[in-house]
Parts: sequence; C-alpha cells; structure tokens
Amino acid sequence: MKIKERTESKELIILKAVNSRKNLNYEEEKHFFNIEKGFLGEKQFDEWLQPVLNDRILLPDMQFMRNSNFTQIDTILLTSQLNYLFEVKNYEGDFILEGDNLNRTDGIDFKNPLIQMKRNEPLVRNVFQSLGCNIPLVSLTVFVNPQFHLYNAPQNLPIIYPAQLPRFIEKINQKPSHLNKTQIELAKKLVSRTLAENPYSKIPHYQYDDLKKGIICPRCGSVYTEYVKSFLKCNFCKGRENAHSAVVRTIRDFKLLFPDTNLTMSTAIEWCSIVKSPITMHKILTNNFKLIKTGRTSHYIQKD
Repeated sequence: MKIKERTESKELIILKAVNSRKNLNYEEEKHFFNIEKGFLGEKQFDEWLQPVLNDRILLPDMQFMRNSNFTQIDTILLTSQLNYLFEVKNYEGDFILEGDNLNRTDGIDFKNPLIQMKRNEPLVRNVFQSLGCNIPLVSLTVFVNPQFHLYNAPQNLPIIYPAQLPRFIEKINQKPSHLNKTQIELAKKLVSRTLAENPYSKIPHYQYDDLKKGIICPRCGSVYTEYVKSFLKCNFCKGRENAHSAVVRTIRDFKLLFPDTNLTMSTAIEWCSIVKSPITMHKILTNNFKLIKTGRTSHYIQKD
C-alpha cells in the first residue's frame, strides 16, 4: 500500500532545469549526478518492493526535524511485526570498507551509509515512539546497482547486496503482515510530520542572464530549433513535441527558477524564444495560467 508517492525533489528539478541552460562547475555537476543517480536507485528499490505491498505500507523519502536534528530516510516499510528503515544506495564500482571509511578502489571517498543509518535510527525511533508506536525497527542499507562490489565487509553488517535482493523480498513476503487501522493512521501521522524539502539542499547559483533561452528537448537536452504546424522538432535526436505543452512545461521551469519574478507576455516570449507570436503565446498563457491585470505590470500566475 502506498500513502505517499516518491517524486523528484525540488532540488533535483532545479538542478535539471539549470543544467540544461548553463554549464555547471565540477562540484555542481558532481552533486547533480549523485542526486539524480540516487533518485533512480530509490525508484528501482520501490519496484523491488511492489510484491510485498498488499499488506504493508511503503513510505518513500521521509524527512524529519526532531529537536533541531534533521534526518532523512530513503524508504520506510511498515508491517505488523517489524518496521524497516532502508538507506538505498546506487553506488557503482569496486569498494573497500576500512573501519568506518568507504572508499572506491580508484581512490574516491564516499559517504558510508552504515554510519549515516546508525546516526539516523535513534532519531526516527524517537519519532515513532512519540506517535505511540513501539514495534521494533530494523535498519538496513540496500545497494541496488548490480555493478557494485564491496571488499573487506564482515558478514554481520546490516547490508543487502544486489544479488541478495530477490531472496530478501521473498523473506519479507513470507512473514505474515495484516494491515489495520492503527498502522494506516500511523503512516498518515508520519507523512504529516515529514518535511516537504531538505533544508540543507544545495542549489547552484544562477542568474537570468546566464541561462540559455529557448525550449529544451526533454529527450536529449538540446534547444528546439524547428517549429512547424504546432509541433517542435529536435534536429539532434529527431524528437517531436506539441508546442503548447512544451511552452507550458518551459514556463513552469521559469516560475520554479524565478518564483519572485513576474511572468509577463514579453518575458514568456523571451524565455521560450522559439514561439515569437504574441497571439499564440497569449492563447497558451490564458488557457493555462491566471492573468493578474495591473496595467503595464499585468502578469500571469498559476491557476488555483
């Protein structure tokens, strides 16, 4: 059962939008790559858990602030006997565990998710207990990428390796679990406690004049250069998209990147670039946004 859907974070959406319109520096690009790859790994683990969800509750991307301490859990699985906390990692390559340090064999250091989970578990346990739930918690780190291998790892570590996932899912499925009203109410209370966004997210610096204008092809990231009969065509990947839908998508990116800037007709035309007709742009904006009439500063906002 799902009470909360996993969606891309605001941080990831902004990173995608900025990356398509300017060159990120090395650290920004690395952060974007890690955030996007991590999200894909979490989605992959959600799919692995689908067979067990008839009598269990999946809560993805749970973020809590407790006594000024922030904690983020990639996946919580509620059952009638155990509650699971999963730290999901999409790491790829050969790794070595040396004490508390997790290093890839090419010398790159990575955060040790075991340390991260050890720190998070007491905080989450406190949240559960504050809601009157004393069902035991089990914390596990899950590596989902089949190209991951860990050397020097003791057998008793709370880790699920890629090759172990099918057996682990089967093991969960074999344990009886019966959803009841108490568990569903607990799930709803946990969701009400979670933060919408990570307060420590890293947003790259950008300015309007620094960003490339135009409508970006969602398939390959190129700027559309051909507009024919209400369709945009990508000369790079040969993709095709309805122009009206593409404009709406692009304007929503603008509002995400510049929430305090008024969306005017001229701004929409400049930002989208390829759709230059005021008549066409007026029609698209009128159908999808609400006009706030204030004379020369009239602008559009999201419809309620």
